[in-house]
Amino acid sequence: MSDIVSTIAAAIEEQATVTKDIARNITEASIGVHDANTRVAEASRATLDIAEQIVAVDDAAREVTQGSELIQASAGGLSAVAVELQHMVERFQV
Repeated sequence: MSDIVSTIAAAIEEQATVTKDIARNITEASIGVHDANTRVAEASRATLDIAEQIVAVDDAAREVTQGSELIQASAGGLSAVAVELQHMVERFQV
């Protein structure tokens, strides 16, 4: 009978050790998942920052384009004034 009790006690002790190992592995896996979640959150924040910077660059490019169009229109107006002034000067030289 004591052999049976000893065998059962040894089996319970072995099961307790295995259960502790399983619990430790689950804890380590949980820590790994938490670390992965942290890295994903950081990458998400970085991606959001990049997207905001792209929007800012796009806005700046749009403003530059509008400024260029305004300069081009002004240059066209100045060209027309220069032609008109040239005609006026030619009339005085006659």
